[in-house]
Amino acid sequence: MKLSEKALLYRELAKLVGANFHLDRSLELLLKQQPSHARRTWLQGLQLGLKEGKGVAASIAAHCGAFSDALEFALIDAGERSGRLGDAFSHLSRYFEAWHVAVKQALGAMVYPLVLAHLGIVLPELPTIVTSSMDGKPYSLAGIFTPLATLWLVLLSLFLLWRWLSRLGAQSAAVDLWLGRLPLIGSVRRHWALARFSQVFHACLLASMRITETMQLAGSASHSGLLRHAARDAAQRIAAGETISGAMADVHGFPVVFVHGIATAEEAGTLDHEMNRWAAAESIEAGDAVQRAAQWLPKIAYGVVVVYVVYRIIGMMSGFYGGMARQMDGF
Repeated sequence: MKLSEKALLYRELAKLVGANFHLDRSLELLLKQQPSHARRTWLQGLQLGLKEGKGVAASIAAHCGAFSDALEFALIDAGERSGRLGDAFSHLSRYFEAWHVAVKQALGAMVYPLVLAHLGIVLPELPTIVTSSMDGKPYSLAGIFTPLATLWLVLLSLFLLWRWLSRLGAQSAAVDLWLGRLPLIGSVRRHWALARFSQVFHACLLASMRITETMQLAGSASHSGLLRHAARDAAQRIAAGETISGAMADVHGFPVVFVHGIATAEEAGTLDHEMNRWAAAESIEAGDAVQRAAQWLPKIAYGVVVVYVVYRIIGMMSGFYGGMARQMDGF
């Protein structure tokens, strides 16, 4: 399911549930709107689970697992337990809307470099094609199609590699730590991960769930291997009798400033407000990091394209003048 579709799905559910519509009635109304195949399958899966007597979270886990991730399971489960299901849907709507805007900005910023790269491949070959056409000589388009095919093969390989590394980073602390150190992109990953962690932790606190369970659910929903392992270790220390902030300080993975904020909030009894504040703040930081990446990544791409175009022009001119020199030597 696309990010925009998920944002729309949860926004409509939040609107209906927040207006005190029964969930069964809400699903019927949304199914009558002729949604896309993915949204219709998700709604029908939830509807089927409810008819089987399951709860909302259990229904989604049983019938909508292909369209949902750990963040959705955790927030919906916490919202259901706390009686704040509408708030959970609203949180998810804002999250996926923010992700959709971030991805749209990143892709939009890369359009012009891609166009420039294609021009950098095609334009240096035009003089050769025109000259061959005027002289009546055959010419090959391999000089254009081969670099274009190579360009798209490289882009596809980079996309698949990043997708694989991102999924691996959601489980492996070492890979996640390495990805977090990447310029521009690393800060986006770190801020989104902490925003997801804080958002789920806040929802679980409102549901009065055990802190050990809350810690592990938030770690799993963060999509960060580093936070996942840190949360698991912190949960074990909390079960042994440590405070929340003390356990988080003893493990590697949580930012120091974040741990300090949790420590003061724990003493003041305002941990739910602190987690909500961190969720909002980190979401803003993630958005700013996306904007920085959208500004600088195209500039880096411009530089690479310019170097390639200069290389092609130098090669073309060397061939042209080299041919003239050989002809003059023949005389």
